Amino acid sequence: ALIAFLAAPAAAAGVSFGLDQTLGSDNYRGMKAKASLDLTDAIYVEPSFSTYRTDSSSGSFNTFALRGGYEAGPVALGAEAGVQPKTNGYKKSFVGADLTFSLTPGGSSHGRKMAGRSSEGSEAFGSGLAAVDIGGSVRFTRHSDDLTAAGTTGADLRRAGAVRAKVFSLGQTDVSAFAGAKFLILEASAEVVKSVYDKNLEGNGAREAQALSLSGFGAVVQGFPDTSFNATLKVKTLPMVRPYVSYTHTKFKMNAEPSSAVELGGTVGLQMLHVKAAYQRYTQKGFSDQDYFSVGAGLNF
Repeated sequence: ALIAFLAAPAAAAGVSFGLDQTLGSDNYRGMKAKASLDLTDAIYVEPSFSTYRTDSSSGSFNTFALRGGYEAGPVALGAEAGVQPKTNGYKKSFVGADLTFSLTPGGSSHGRKMAGRSSEGSEAFGSGLAAVDIGGSVRFTRHSDDLTAAGTTGADLRRAGAVRAKVFSLGQTDVSAFAGAKFLILEASAEVVKSVYDKNLEGNGAREAQALSLSGFGAVVQGFPDTSFNATLKVKTLPMVRPYVSYTHTKFKMNAEPSSAVELGGTVGLQMLHVKAAYQRYTQKGFSDQDYFSVGAGLNF
């Protein structure tokens, strides 16, 4: 198997690089860099680095991650791992896996005759529902915090309080289900995520997680999610432009108010080069509304 892998033709390899920059409220500065390398026709690896900071974040939160995947036929498997080194007393690490299964137009090859009982079969034709993807994922995150929260409500849950006598360690497991479909010029997707924790957050003086990435939203926020739902719609009308809109609603632990996140953007494809831009808005009761702007570019060859 190893010899076959090493002997894979170089022509099968594809390489891509991408860089996104996000600026926004509270002097938010975020950046994500990602690369992808096809090792064979079916196997790829994808290292990434992301960072963000604000005027109130007490430092930059950096995340280093590596994803590997296998895609063949209708099945796609993926696994990932990452670390976020300590900043202002907080750090985390995570591992995860996901499975996606694709359905495409087809049907039985029998029953395609023009007359007789062998003409009663069903076949896919015309334009409409072109493809459906369904799948799920699981991710485990280990949070570690040297500090307590400054209080028990609102913004105090995000601010640092006293130094703990013993580091607070918390396990979080996220289980998600997702689906996507192509219909005519539209591509729609949705994902729901449920988070469970191995400790009672309310009774431990915990700070909210200092770096939370939500599905379908480019900026990093804060909190320990309970449930999160995302819906995204892409429009494929023009040969070079793909506009999209994304909405994410999240309910949180620790009696924190739910949040709504909206992202409007578009991607322009220029063969090997693609560029994109987006506007994001994040609202949560008890906090000022947050506005962000993102630009990015990538190369594929």
